Amino acid sequence: MSEAEKIKRVYDEVHGYIELDPLTQKIVSLPVFQRLRRIKQLGVAEYVYPGATHTRFSHSLGVYHITKIIVNKFIESIDRDKIPVILTAALLHDIGHLPYSHALETFYMNIKASAGEKIDHEFLTSAVIKEDPDLKEALKSEGINPDEVSKIIYGRHEDPLLNTLLTSDLDVDRLDYLVRDSLHTGVTYGSIDLKRILSTLEIDRSRRIAVSEKGLIATENFYLARLHMYRTVYYHKTVHGYELMLVRLWDRITRERPDLSIYRDINYLKNMISRGVYKYFDDNMFLSEIISVANDPNVSKDVRELAEMFLFRRGYKAVYDKIILSDTPIKDDEDNEELKKIKEVSYQLNRYGISDLYYLPVVENIAIYREEDAVSIIFKDGSERKIYEYEGSIIRDLPKYLNILRFYIHPLALKIKNVSDLIERSFKRKTK
Repeated sequence: MSEAEKIKRVYDEVHGYIELDPLTQKIVSLPVFQRLRRIKQLGVAEYVYPGATHTRFSHSLGVYHITKIIVNKFIESIDRDKIPVILTAALLHDIGHLPYSHALETFYMNIKASAGEKIDHEFLTSAVIKEDPDLKEALKSEGINPDEVSKIIYGRHEDPLLNTLLTSDLDVDRLDYLVRDSLHTGVTYGSIDLKRILSTLEIDRSRRIAVSEKGLIATENFYLARLHMYRTVYYHKTVHGYELMLVRLWDRITRERPDLSIYRDINYLKNMISRGVYKYFDDNMFLSEIISVANDPNVSKDVRELAEMFLFRRGYKAVYDKIILSDTPIKDDEDNEELKKIKEVSYQLNRYGISDLYYLPVVENIAIYREEDAVSIIFKDGSERKIYEYEGSIIRDLPKYLNILRFYIHPLALKIKNVSDLIERSFKRKTK
């Protein structure tokens, strides 16, 4: 069989036909990779955008495809032996994602294993690459070092070019998900000129991905699109509210249900990976636990109600929603009037004896760009400048942080008169 005959083609709604070589086919066919078909890319976003049911599976193929385009563009600047490793890293960059994507990640972020590791999807991705029996064997059979794959995903490889492919402001992950998420949500603010960006990519003097002067406007649009997607999709007040509800719900479920308390132990997740059963830990499995809780008389009434609210889209009410664009993040200990208001309402609700299951104060700081990660522009004369330093770029005037201050409250709590009065008085918002 010729090399061309060994290639398989998969049709993708964003990129058209994606070609998979034998190594990629082997990885994609593994159960732990097929699991990504059952992990929605945007978690609970379908509660606001019904079309947002696309998966980490299609996104991973998209990232692989874009990486292959860039690798072919810079083929003379990359060690040929590293190409399979780079493409494998792109394909596997989300392999460890938890059910409901970032919602569960928030729950696990502050839980540490006995060895002291802090968990996130990158931690789990590294664990899956190194410890999943099927994947480990597949990589070994192809002579691919799992540690090197993990280094590229984490941005810790010795070659800066490989790091910036997957971990930078203009990385392949963002280049795919902005286009894909915009398509499936129908939010056109996330549209970017992907072909123009890819055609104007260059390598700067520090061996990082950069953009030529011709790609300046397309790159500016990329930064603006990302900001708009943060505001309209990723941190949409309703989407965000359901994510936080899920975090609070899972916390209470794993405390009240003895059979589910094992999920509070990060070492249990690591054990699932090494035993080869992480492939079953998906959105469907997680949702089935929520359904079982909603019908479990041994769980407290409050938790059963919250499970029903999540299942049937009856969420917390956002009674306060403030967006502040600034060059610095709003800190929890700052002398900020909006922050004081949120803290005071939380304090008063606690005084009234309202359970923290019934309200959610939120302070989020999202970096629009970080100076150390910002892309460089390479000019015709060969000079280089970070995009935010160039006086001819609108990124120079773009705020660095999107700060979100919100207050969510359980609908039942609003039926209590002193609670509704407090909310109306503090946030100048009618509750009826």
